[in-house]
Amino acid sequence: MVFIIDSDDFDVPIPHISKNLDRNIKLSGFPTFYSASGEYLQPVNLWLNFLVNVRKAKNINSNVRAIKRYWNFLENNGLPWDHFPKQKSLKPTYRFKNDDLLLSARSGAIQLSTAATYISHVVGFYKWAGHEGLIQFSEENKPFEMELVLISNSGPLRFINRSFVVNSTDLRIRNPRKNLEQQLCPFTEDEVRTFFKIIRSFTTEFLLHQLLQFQCGLRMEEACFFPLDLVFNPSSSDTRFDIEIGPHVGVPTKYGKIRTIEVPASLMRELYLYSISSRRAARQKKQPNSKTLLLNQNGLPMTSVNVAQHYFKAKKAYKAVTGRPLNHRPHDARATYGTYRLASLLEHLPPLDAMTLVMGWMGHRHESTTWRYLRYLNKEKLNRNAISMMDIFLHEALGKDND
Repeated sequence: MVFIIDSDDFDVPIPHISKNLDRNIKLSGFPTFYSASGEYLQPVNLWLNFLVNVRKAKNINSNVRAIKRYWNFLENNGLPWDHFPKQKSLKPTYRFKNDDLLLSARSGAIQLSTAATYISHVVGFYKWAGHEGLIQFSEENKPFEMELVLISNSGPLRFINRSFVVNSTDLRIRNPRKNLEQQLCPFTEDEVRTFFKIIRSFTTEFLLHQLLQFQCGLRMEEACFFPLDLVFNPSSSDTRFDIEIGPHVGVPTKYGKIRTIEVPASLMRELYLYSISSRRAARQKKQPNSKTLLLNQNGLPMTSVNVAQHYFKAKKAYKAVTGRPLNHRPHDARATYGTYRLASLLEHLPPLDAMTLVMGWMGHRHESTTWRYLRYLNKEKLNRNAISMMDIFLHEALGKDND
């Protein structure tokens, strides 16, 4: 598995015909990739340096996540990055798309939009590598096929030009657009209750991961990388605690945004008990430098693959218990938190104030994203005692009696 070290800013000398005029220019540091064996991954690092110091990209978190996932896929399958068999199904790029991204999207481990973004970054990397001469493409050795795509024009000039043509590749992943309400798919009360009864028998790490999503609105990877340093034993009478997360504490938030989340005291207590448990201590011994709370059996941070595997088993168990399929993705746990939390706040606050709080806790970049929850609530009229209900489910999930 590749690993990344954040490099510091560095100086690059610019020689001049006169030694007296020699000077340095300062370049920004960037995430530096190394293979599992410790090899410096030059093509990847040159690309990231280009993005940061030439193109001056403001945020490359998505690029880093995409290329990290791709390079892990290459290493896990023993595939070279610069060799492409003639048969499409054997090319590493198509295998990554079909065997990893689409498979994960169908299982609910990632969103289809995320898969589409990741493959577009991989395409961008290869286009840059070809332009810079790091790889030579030919009809016999190419990572994808270029093609022209007709796009409908939705801009102000759509009545003059109803469509336009763009260059694309046959690697692109189509992401069918849904209306705003269709995108939200929170669990019902019965689904939440049954789901947590089922996963009580799963690993402690998966249970706590799901509680972080359902009760704090964390994205899947945010919950995987929840830091050990943020966990404490709640001794005050507070019922909820504000916790700041972001890249500065090791949490890969979307767009690298720093935000404050709320953590119920009851959940913080369970996180603390796990942090000092013999189970976690045994896992920590395998990787003494692990800084995340939730560790897999190898002592490494939980991954989206770990979560997807458990979630797939939970869906099968749910159908066996209820006779009905659980038509949800892992990301719907976050939608469940946002929906029920907003419903609870609307009991005491004006809509705009309630919306502002939820927008901050969930880290939405645009207000329109949060407005979806209000429209959904107006349509569904959910239970306003939702947060109390979620607290009860937490106790049930942990096998405790309610007071």
